[in-house]
Amino acid sequence: MKYKSAKLTNNQGKMWHIGLDENDIGKHVILPADPARCPMIAQYFDESRYIGESRGNPTYTGKYHDVDVSVMCTGMGAMAVAVAAEELKHIGARTLIRMGTAGSLQPSIPSGSFVIATSAVRGEGASREYISEEYPAVADIDVVWALRQACREYGVEPYVGTIRSHDAFYIESPAAHGGPDGLKERIQPWVDAGVLAVENESSALFTVSSLIGGVRAGTILLTGGYISENYGAMGTSNNVDYPKRVELMTRITLRAIEIIDKLDDLRDVREQ
Repeated sequence: MKYKSAKLTNNQGKMWHIGLDENDIGKHVILPADPARCPMIAQYFDESRYIGESRGNPTYTGKYHDVDVSVMCTGMGAMAVAVAAEELKHIGARTLIRMGTAGSLQPSIPSGSFVIATSAVRGEGASREYISEEYPAVADIDVVWALRQACREYGVEPYVGTIRSHDAFYIESPAAHGGPDGLKERIQPWVDAGVLAVENESSALFTVSSLIGGVRAGTILLTGGYISENYGAMGTSNNVDYPKRVELMTRITLRAIEIIDKLDDLRDVREQ
C-alpha cells in the first residue's frame, strides 16, 4: 500500500512541528542538523530573511541567483529529519539537501574532505517504521550529479558513494568499546565494504523522500578524520578551518541547487 503522509497543522495553519507554511520556504531547502549552521549558510544567499524558530530549529529563506532557497535546521537524528521531510513536502519543498558533518570510515579519506552520498546503510530505526530494511535508502541521482558538478566547478574532487546512518552517537566511540581497537573492530565490516562515512540522518531522509514521492533528496558532508583514530578531535567544528570549509560546502550546495532548479520537477510514477 502506498504511504500517504498526513498534513498536520497548528491553529495558525502552520505545519505542526516545523512551524512553517507555503509562504515561508523556497522550493529548495538545505537541511543542517546544527542550528548554528543556519545563519552561517544564510549569509551566502543573495538576500535572506529570518522566518522564525520552532522547537529550537531556525529557518531562513531568500534568493540565490534568483532561485528560491531556504535553510532549515532539522535537529539531530533520523526521526527529526523524517518529520522535516514530510512536513516540507506538504508546503512545497521539492529539493532537500542535507548539509552536515560526518566521521570518516576510511583511513585514506583526509580530514576536511567532502563526501556526496549516493546511498546510505539504514542503521537507524526511524526508516524501519516506514518500510522493511530491504527497501534501499538511495539519494536522488540529479542531486548527486549536481553536487558533484558543483564540487568540480569549485576545484574540489569529492568522495562519492555509500555512507552509513545510525542512531546512537556515543556507541561509536572508543570509550564504548574499551578503546580504539574495540571501536575499530565494531566498524570494520563497514570499512571493508567501502562505506565512506558515518552520520545520523541521511538514510531516513532518502527513504522517506522516496516514499512520499516528488522530492529530490541528497547529502553532502564535511568529514573529520578516521573515527577509530580521531574520535573527539575530528576535523570539523573543532578545527580552526571549519568556518572556511562550511563556507565552501555552502557555495557548492547553492551552486548545485542552481543546477537542479533548471530541471523539471521530479515525477512520482505512482501518480501517472
